[in-house]
Amino acid sequence: MKAAVFHGPYSIAVEDVPVPEPKPGQVLVRVRDCGICGSDVAAYKTGMYEDGLIIGHEFAGEIAEVGEGVRGWQVGDRVTCNDVIPCGSCWFCHHNLPSQCEEMVMPGVSHPGACAEYAVVPAAGLFHLPDHVPFRRGALVEPLANALHAVRLSGLRVGDQVLILGAGPIGLCTLLAARLAGASHTFVTEISPTRAGVAAQLGADAVLDPTTTNLFSRLDELTHGHGVDIVFECAGVPQTLQDAITLVRKGGMIFVIALCESPVETDFMTVAMNELTIRGSYCGHEEFAISLDLVAQGRANVDPLVSHVVGIDDIVTQGFEALVRPSTQAVKVLVEFP
Repeated sequence: MKAAVFHGPYSIAVEDVPVPEPKPGQVLVRVRDCGICGSDVAAYKTGMYEDGLIIGHEFAGEIAEVGEGVRGWQVGDRVTCNDVIPCGSCWFCHHNLPSQCEEMVMPGVSHPGACAEYAVVPAAGLFHLPDHVPFRRGALVEPLANALHAVRLSGLRVGDQVLILGAGPIGLCTLLAARLAGASHTFVTEISPTRAGVAAQLGADAVLDPTTTNLFSRLDELTHGHGVDIVFECAGVPQTLQDAITLVRKGGMIFVIALCESPVETDFMTVAMNELTIRGSYCGHEEFAISLDLVAQGRANVDPLVSHVVGIDDIVTQGFEALVRPSTQAVKVLVEFP
């Protein structure tokens, strides 16, 4: 079978590898769609995955084989899979912190993933994909779950005004999640016209280009001097992390979702004097079922996120190379398998 195999910075190869066999407690999934995640792009730039890893953790497909001891699943079932399968027995699992599990299985990150024709995953991570939900949408349940997790942990209250820095897939999913949670106004910053257009389509009250707009002054106008209650940092670059401290209101929250590979100088004097809260989140294990329900009900319109659908042979040239450009026309790139 063909698989996208990671070999270090700016090195992903499409290789022919054996079809894996499911062990007890596992299933073999015939992958139909797999998304390229922002963390995959970060690994492509920095080399943070292990050499030889089959990438891909946002996916949907059909069960092709069921391993020994698996109950409740059968060949042909349409499925998607949580990107975090916790061990259930470590200190963090026992204290309701599954995304911090010390022995978690993360397909495409810690274990072979799903950017391949077939993938083996633990049955414990599977969810039924309803018949009316296309595989493409099924592959977007995971990034939406990440955003729902962040919004839940942020404590966003009905009526809050929020700023989302960056309109990549996670930023756009955070926009959807914040609106669903009752934010009264959602503002988004983005330099890519394509991504800015998607943010507007999904209901952002204002989309601001930070290269041409004085964000502090404009947000002061838009919020009538109140300021935004929560800033969600979804760009993952030092400048936006620094900007967040000056853009959130006094007593507000900066919520970090994106992974920033570079060190960041922080103005902790302002953090202290303005009594700011800084918090982060990782993955969306607990919110995966909610995310799937919102997508299945049509309450979370994830379709506009998909800008490109490519075959696995074009994953580097039309996927990763398009996504590393800062003003890219790409938003979410899906790899589709016939």
